[in-house]
Amino acid sequence: MPHPQEYRARNEARERINAAGAKAKVVTISHYHNDHHTPNYIDPVWLGSTPELSEKTYKGKIILAKDFRKNINTAQRRRGWMFKQAAEKWAEKFEVADGRSFEFGRTTLRFPPPVPHGEDESGLGWVLPCIVEKSGEKLVFAPDVQGPVTEETVKVILDEKPDLLIMGGPPTYLQGFRIDEEFFRTALRHMEKIAREVQTVVIDHHVLRDEGWYKFLEPVRDSAGKMGHQVVTAADLLGQEPSPLECRRKTLYEEEKPDKEFLNWTKLPKDKLNETPPPI
Repeated sequence: MPHPQEYRARNEARERINAAGAKAKVVTISHYHNDHHTPNYIDPVWLGSTPELSEKTYKGKIILAKDFRKNINTAQRRRGWMFKQAAEKWAEKFEVADGRSFEFGRTTLRFPPPVPHGEDESGLGWVLPCIVEKSGEKLVFAPDVQGPVTEETVKVILDEKPDLLIMGGPPTYLQGFRIDEEFFRTALRHMEKIAREVQTVVIDHHVLRDEGWYKFLEPVRDSAGKMGHQVVTAADLLGQEPSPLECRRKTLYEEEKPDKEFLNWTKLPKDKLNETPPPI
């Protein structure tokens, strides 16, 4: 189970999301995995979600979301449909964004066609990249592309010539377990290519779940450095020390053993656990 530090960090992240959301007119949704949108049901164990939190996040917003009917797997189709039914009650507008462009004052948001969530036909579905342009600067957000590991996704990114790219790295914690070595060699090669072309690359998500994330990214940083570019985490971009807690879970339990109340909570029957917030 996650360590109490992880639960506290999750709650703080939710607060930051809502603080940012309070200032925002538009919210985008790349896909319907539960760590990439705020679903409208109670899940205190893994998501920290509630209907009230979902409403707070999306109320009064223009939601630009991935189409839940096309380029999608069965589980996400169901989640996307459920989310739309709830979000339409709260949002100012719910728009399918795939392949479309939107203007908000001097800011343009563009969405190319969806790209694979990792490998082609991986079973994990597709994700919708988001391109933000304003005052001659361009940001590309490509979450969960797992490297990227497909040539198609590399082309989408490089054709845009972004000033700043935020993309999901490969799930190296599955190396030698569920994913073969060629997957990671390909992802690394593609990341190095991108780092040579894009001035600032922010790597996030999957790769940071692995204790060896920094070493894995060494050749990517080297490729960037030769061109005067940089490969960083989101924390680095904010001038903060990266603190990926999930990859340190075992160490956290050894160094900072949770109290008896928390440990008893982790042993609750599943149905009871799923409706009881962690005592942190």
